Amino acid sequence: MALITPASLTPVGTLPWYCIHTKRAKESWVARQLVGRCDEVYLPLLRHWCKVRRQFIWKIESLFPGYLFARFRLEECFQLVRYTPGVINVLSTISGEPLTVNEKIISTLHEQSQEGYIQMSPVPLVPGEELEITEGPFRGLRALFQQEMKAGERVAVLLNLLSSQVRLELPRAYVQKTASTAGERYAV
Repeated sequence: MALITPASLTPVGTLPWYCIHTKRAKESWVARQLVGRCDEVYLPLLRHWCKVRRQFIWKIESLFPGYLFARFRLEECFQLVRYTPGVINVLSTISGEPLTVNEKIISTLHEQSQEGYIQMSPVPLVPGEELEITEGPFRGLRALFQQEMKAGERVAVLLNLLSSQVRLELPRAYVQKTASTAGERYAV
């Protein structure tokens, strides 16, 4: 006769989440391995616009490199999870007791994800705000933000060039907020 413990009667939704430390760049692979061993596995993915080989592309990577979350019955599955290939450890206290992750953290991450990805939204810009151009032929110069264009992928800026203000349209990724207004550099 099988011994029924209170933990085995616990519904999946009330089981605690644990943080699993994985080998570098193995989060997705470990998540696939844990699907059959855990009640739930959650790997938050980040989607962001970045420059790769002089082109801007959408890049998808783990939000927390080297970590993922899993919900499982500790008494039954801890050893199975801990010794899954690619797992370094289950985050634990100094005494070795696995730490639980607050349910609210996981639900907030789920709420923030769109189409399965958490998307890094650029810092909002205010018209008239000073920006620094970080890419392209005007790199290093400062300009004034005018407006966002094309679903936030491009921006219009005013650049002081040859004693007049010239309007430029640049990819949003080419500009960033300036740290301070001291030491302004404008084209002459």
